Amino acid sequence: MGNESLWYPFTPSSGPNPHQIVKGEGKYVFDYLGDRLLDATAGGVACVILGHGRKEIAKAVQEQLEELEYYCLFGYSHPLAEKFAHEIAQRTPGDLNHVFFTNSGSEAVETALKAARAFWYRNNQAQKTKFISLHNGYHGMNFGGISIGGLTENRTTFGPLLSGCTQVPAHDIGLLQEEIEFQNPETIAAVIMEPVQAAGGVYPPPEGYLTEVRELCDRNNILLILDEVVCGWGRLGHWFGGHRYGVVADIMTTAKGLTSAYIPMGATIVNERIHQNFIGGGNIEFMHGYTYSGHPAACAAGLTVVNILEKENIVSNANSVGRHLQERMRELVESPIVKEVRGEGMLAAVEFDSEDCFGTVTQVVIAMQKQGILIRAQEDHVGIYPPLTFTKEDIDTVVDGLTDVIGKLS
Repeated sequence: MGNESLWYPFTPSSGPNPHQIVKGEGKYVFDYLGDRLLDATAGGVACVILGHGRKEIAKAVQEQLEELEYYCLFGYSHPLAEKFAHEIAQRTPGDLNHVFFTNSGSEAVETALKAARAFWYRNNQAQKTKFISLHNGYHGMNFGGISIGGLTENRTTFGPLLSGCTQVPAHDIGLLQEEIEFQNPETIAAVIMEPVQAAGGVYPPPEGYLTEVRELCDRNNILLILDEVVCGWGRLGHWFGGHRYGVVADIMTTAKGLTSAYIPMGATIVNERIHQNFIGGGNIEFMHGYTYSGHPAACAAGLTVVNILEKENIVSNANSVGRHLQERMRELVESPIVKEVRGEGMLAAVEFDSEDCFGTVTQVVIAMQKQGILIRAQEDHVGIYPPLTFTKEDIDTVVDGLTDVIGKLS
């Protein structure tokens, strides 16, 4: 590998040296050879929603580090944590108004699971501990996240996992209802899912599905958790996936676009009913937290991101450019080696139909890189999830490149 001291995440040790990226500038990154690459992955995993090298974010972080580099929120506070929580609450769906800061999406999910169980415990229904999620769902890599996750390869070697977690095929309301009945609603804490499944293959739900899930949870007195780590902050052409699908969760998780990945940060956001249940009593009602929850520098980055999103109408741009992305991507289904094209907003995937899907994926990604374009390689598909600052012309560059590369392989 490139450096024997560095143990790379999600990277085979027997593979070629990881491609080294050394600089970012707007929609582009530069590698160690000096080549400029159009980044259609937003930092590799849909994080850098505002593009690379935004000096105003770096300046805000620097100024905050010079003012107050850190103080914990365990019985203390600082102005930016309070301000950023307020700004988040102003933009989330419905009454999701109470923000618990974490350091990542994985931690946000872990917090959501603990909050759900603790809520029922405090409501004298401690038997409600189970979670139901979906096949192909991705909810981070902490033990709770892989226990509810629907990607088998992410959990195979780490058992035993969190008990009481089951998964059902995605986007089938009948099977979800059957599982709720089978498990007994009186034992289920929450149903958790992504508005659009991202890492698991970019699978949007059928229209009306999330509304049916919300109604099913309400009828059975079960909390609904929407994992918006990828889908939040404009990725679907709306502030959040809940806005896109007209659903208000009881708990929502977020990260990635929260700070455009300039500083690691996540958050778990709960509604009024859940928050009020934890208020009062004198003792610590929610025995949970992270050393760096609400880190001042991360809050400074996040506040600047929110300001840029609004000042530059980024969410509106994502809505318009996202529609263009979906229209252009549908052209690729004409190829005999393309099995399916899927997407929503600024998320898209091309799944291949060949005896060696990953081999095809690898060929496509390498050929695109030679054209100066970065896309994401997955097991049987390539992913396109660019910064939300992309223009329609940038989308054309990516799709035209894909059309050329796939055509040569067909």
